[in-house]
Amino acid sequence: MAGRAGAGVRNERGLALVIVLLVLSLLLAIAGEFALAMRLEGTTTLNFRAAVAAGYLAEAAYQRALAELAPDAIAQHLDETGLLVFRRSRTETVKAPDRRDIALGPGRFSYEITDEDARLNLNRMSPEQLHRLLTELGAERDARDVIVDSTQDWRDANEEHRLNGAESDYYLSLPVPYRSKNADFDSVEELLQVRGVTPQFFYGTAEKPGLVAYLTVAGSGAININTASDLVLRTLGYVQAQVDLLKQARPYLDVNPNSLPPGVPRIGGLTFRSTSFRIEATGEVPGQARRTLRAIVRRQTGQGGGARVMLRSWQWSQDEERPS
Repeated sequence: MAGRAGAGVRNERGLALVIVLLVLSLLLAIAGEFALAMRLEGTTTLNFRAAVAAGYLAEAAYQRALAELAPDAIAQHLDETGLLVFRRSRTETVKAPDRRDIALGPGRFSYEITDEDARLNLNRMSPEQLHRLLTELGAERDARDVIVDSTQDWRDANEEHRLNGAESDYYLSLPVPYRSKNADFDSVEELLQVRGVTPQFFYGTAEKPGLVAYLTVAGSGAININTASDLVLRTLGYVQAQVDLLKQARPYLDVNPNSLPPGVPRIGGLTFRSTSFRIEATGEVPGQARRTLRAIVRRQTGQGGGARVMLRSWQWSQDEERPS
């Protein structure tokens, strides 16, 4: 009997030990999960704080860009490195200020200013100019005809389509139906809804830019001769030899016929002063977060002679975060 009692006690002690071990394992698992949750919450908080800081840094970059745009300039042109600069007088030596990796608080910011008046206004360019642009970008003839006619149909006020165009009857037959706008484009991206315009042709590839690189809806319609690319100048009607002569004589402080190189005609719609600009501003907390905003602004002269910069569009890009 004593042997059986001793064995029972040992069995109870073994069972108690197993229960204790199970409870300890459960408590360790709970503690581990709690520690992991706290670590994740802490990392999320740090990333959120870094993203907020990066956003404010990007806005600081935007404000610094506005400070460059606000003072009056007699002309805008590109410097020897291709950066947009603002000429305040006819005799000054123009140098672009530092726009890259400017330290501020916990991080740094950068910004880029480009000229919207170096791009072709989608709402004001002629069908012939659009046809030349598509040719420059390598579009086949059939594709060019469809895009040119469909773009005109998208903008005109009626529902009568051109030979190669499209109106609401075509767009309503698509898997995701919609109507032709019958009004001007509000954004260049709206061109993606027009028949014949594919994302690849719109955005371009690593080897060749797309339509988006050369079009705007914010520009005045006049092309800045000091900042326009070769392709834009050829789209206006110049041949490459004339484009080379035009570029050699930059910067222009007027666009009178006498100011252009001999043998180069003055095509209508040229300017040397721009009113619309694109700002890309980036704020970064190194190793943690980066945010970028893209804005289009227009510089206007007020009644009292003072200038103000009006915001036309504002868009944040997707947050880019890296683990700390």
